[in-house]
Amino acid sequence: MTPRTTLLRCSTRPFIFLQSRNAATLVTPVSSLLSAMQLQPHSPQTTRRSLTTTTTQPPQLTTQSSSSSSPPPPPPPPPSSSLSSSLTEPKHVRIRPPHSVKLGTVVAAGRMDKTVRVLHKHSTYHKKLHKNFPDRTIYLVHDPCNSLREGDVIEFSSGWRTSKNVRHVVERIVAPFAIPVDQRPRVLSYEEREMMKAEKKRKQGKERRVGRIKRLVEMRLEIERKRAEKGAAE
Repeated sequence: MTPRTTLLRCSTRPFIFLQSRNAATLVTPVSSLLSAMQLQPHSPQTTRRSLTTTTTQPPQLTTQSSSSSSPPPPPPPPPSSSLSSSLTEPKHVRIRPPHSVKLGTVVAAGRMDKTVRVLHKHSTYHKKLHKNFPDRTIYLVHDPCNSLREGDVIEFSSGWRTSKNVRHVVERIVAPFAIPVDQRPRVLSYEEREMMKAEKKRKQGKERRVGRIKRLVEMRLEIERKRAEKGAAE
């Protein structure tokens, strides 16, 4: 049987040829060779190779990790147009509450101040016959400026209570009758009606109700103030 030749590669040694009849016998010579190499620390050719492995990270990953550790850049400033619009917008915007809009015809106008009767045509569902049938309902609609005339087709909405039986208000005139719209008082919008209501509440708040005792106290204080002014003048 021919001997088997094994080639062993080392980092700082030339090629070493070992001849052995069995591959299992290579363990002892290799271990003894490594121990012999470690016993020569002063030889520059027999420096021990480090057994630790180091991995180099690609430059892309390094830059990505450094960018992730650094804080994100600040966001760009908003455009000047949005800033100016936010300054001009009011801080407190009143949102209109839910309401329903209906279409009707004025059947009576001028009999009541700022109130008209409007006929609204709709359909009603019959529970026994399970069918819809045409129906009509008359509503009392508030007209703030007395702009409506009999025969006008208008659009009115709910949610504006002015009395016990009046809780609708006119929104716009769809089709005027006889007199053109430009020759009548203008129909107020929701914002204008809110301004009128706020002004009315402000005026009512100034007129406070004074009781008898408080009125007598105020009269006594007024008399004392006048006496003090008279004494200072003399």
